[in-house]
Amino acid sequence: MKRKNYRVKVKLIFETTMDHSQTSMKKAQEDVNRVLTDYLKNRKLNILNLFEDKPPHIIYKVEKKND
Repeated sequence: MKRKNYRVKVKLIFETTMDHSQTSMKKAQEDVNRVLTDYLKNRKLNILNLFEDKPPHIIYKVEKKND
């Protein structure tokens, strides 16, 4: 049987909540976005520490790879 090549894309969706005080929802979202972006830039930190013990929601997409 001949093997075929496939490209599998995996999307992990982690959810968490953060309490934050700010003058508007938009500013609170920008602050949290800045914190997460800075956290992700530091490769020495483990991203899983940001999220609760719930497993991520996993989405798979499989397509045939054109060689």
